Amino acid sequence: MWQSMLFGYALTTIPVFVVLGLVAQLARSRVARRAMELVLLSGVAAFGLALGTLADDAVQWVLVSMLALIFVVGLVMHVRSYSRSS
Repeated sequence: MWQSMLFGYALTTIPVFVVLGLVAQLARSRVARRAMELVLLSGVAAFGLALGTLADDAVQWVLVSMLALIFVVGLVMHVRSYSRSS
């Protein structure tokens, strides 16, 4: 039960991370950037804990693949925003 809640939380952190990243980049807000980093860290931690529950369900593997892809794209955007602001 709690593993599925962690997985759901990890999935919901993706759009929150992307939106906060866009707000931080457009508004140049430090608060939004710090909130984005906290959401990223908590989402990765929840995903790591929930990863143990992925047994043989193909739908969950598709969701995990999408999550990983979106996470990598968001992380690249985040790193590029730091290199532009320097």
